[in-house]
Amino acid sequence: MNHVALEQMQEHAAAEAELDLSLLAGNWVNTNLSPSFIRSLQLEPGPNQLIMRVTGADSGSPKDWGEATAQVFAENTASTQAMAFSALFDLGGMDSLLQGYVVKGVLVIVSFTRVKDGRERSSSFGKEFFYRVP
Repeated sequence: MNHVALEQMQEHAAAEAELDLSLLAGNWVNTNLSPSFIRSLQLEPGPNQLIMRVTGADSGSPKDWGEATAQVFAENTASTQAMAFSALFDLGGMDSLLQGYVVKGVLVIVSFTRVKDGRERSSSFGKEFFYRVP
């Protein structure tokens, strides 16, 4: 790669539009009264990212997952509206990659959880639905 092309890429990255996080930011509660994995979550806006805090529902994972930075994504390269996010939580004996997006006002969270401590549990995939609360 030549020097001019590298400078152009750096300028483009620096000029990346700030995304509108309003569609995703807020407090969300699981639509299922007896959720399988996540009870609720908070998404706080930051500079082109979200700070995510999760309250777990599974007895095999912590109730308070702590905070993780969620990378946000627009629907396409011309959009300035954040429509989706991805965040990774280290839960000690397992990692959980959460990907979320909003459809008709409902937050859909897809989880990919990898067991890493040898316990008698399978790595798993899940999908849960959340509504916004004040």
